Amino acid sequence: MSTTKPMDADEVRNYVAAKWPSALKSPVAVAFRDASDEMRRDAQKHAENCLSARDGWDVETLSFNIESSFPELDADECDEIARLAIASQS
Repeated sequence: MSTTKPMDADEVRNYVAAKWPSALKSPVAVAFRDASDEMRRDAQKHAENCLSARDGWDVETLSFNIESSFPELDADECDEIARLAIASQS
């Protein structure tokens, strides 16, 4: 039984960059990164709209809402987006 935690998206990106530096420069990787950046921007806008629509959000519920609307993002990314959106409203 392994006790190591799974890597999050940033850790995987850093590992790939260290192990295979040219892999992240391929046309497919660049297109994926651009799409991922756009999706994160859309998720951030979604979070801001949720916060504007009603009060009472905490990181956990906002993150779950983001994850439900953007299943391509993992839970860590949704948590980060929720934290940043709530912090920007304070």
